[in-house]
Amino acid sequence: DLLLSEYLGTDSFQSLVDEKQAQYIVEAVKRERSELNARGGSIPDDSNAPITAATSSNNVACDRRPIKVVVYSQSHSNLLSVAEYIYRSFQAENIAELTEGKIADMAYELGRFRNSYKEGKKCRICGGWNDYNGKKLIGCRRLLMEVCDAEGRTFLIEPERVNRAVGQVEFNESNNGAVGTPVDMIRLGGAPLSDYRISHKNWQVGDSLCINARGDHPLFQKRWSHNQWAAYGSDRCMELAEKDNFQGRDGFLGPLPDYEERCDSVHVKLNKWQVCGKFHGKNRWYLGPTLEDVDLEKELQDVFILLLDAKLSHGLDLSFVTHLFLLEPIDDAALLEQVTSRA
Repeated sequence: DLLLSEYLGTDSFQSLVDEKQAQYIVEAVKRERSELNARGGSIPDDSNAPITAATSSNNVACDRRPIKVVVYSQSHSNLLSVAEYIYRSFQAENIAELTEGKIADMAYELGRFRNSYKEGKKCRICGGWNDYNGKKLIGCRRLLMEVCDAEGRTFLIEPERVNRAVGQVEFNESNNGAVGTPVDMIRLGGAPLSDYRISHKNWQVGDSLCINARGDHPLFQKRWSHNQWAAYGSDRCMELAEKDNFQGRDGFLGPLPDYEERCDSVHVKLNKWQVCGKFHGKNRWYLGPTLEDVDLEKELQDVFILLLDAKLSHGLDLSFVTHLFLLEPIDDAALLEQVTSRA
């Protein structure tokens, strides 16, 4: 009994609990969304706010509100651990977070969850989306990577172009085609090497990568020509980059090298990464359009899960929520009533 008691207090046991809780939540959400579709799908009102109910064709009342799920926890670490498993089952756009951050960011996330759309601007340079949370948008915040191929050509890519990080086995079998340093899966926490691009926390300077360098890829915004970039100051950009021995912040998202038939699988080395707005510094060399020249737009999203930290839940209107999952028992009856009465 003593050994069991000690084990129940370990991080290993808590990790198992978090995984099982996430699994239960994911299965329940998928089941509820499937049943809602079988009832004819959700019916939002004209203002995108959910309605309370609808009536089926045989005049039997049925709930056809959009599924809106809150995952609530009084433990910040437990919530983040469960969230990690939930993110593996749904797309990032399906999930909103009220776990930490500034008030403006939290208001934005709650708005996404309630209304199922996001507001922001698309960068004219890289096509990256920049969320609008009430503050003026100036420089694009999408991360870009600077990489170098085996022939010494340096260029910028979008992280989504990374097919995978190159592990030791592939590196050894590449017949000197791979460059940089092979990546150990242990650094990715056991995740496959194809997940490398998901988080910059996994990246290190010198990493060996396999990328898609297709210039006319339909999933990426078409890049400006060399002539267009020259008009926007690329010559000055290269002067500044050479002055800093290519260790500084300057660079531009120009046309990709021509790799012909092997463009879908090119080995490169990671040199550095930073947000698009820093590579293309308006106050240094860049003369082209910025986010200030782009209109705000709304983009629909299917957001049906809100990760909610108890410390940030006070005063929130969650009357439109259809499902509430508590990660821990709430012993305080008054607090339990307060939490459940909002949903």
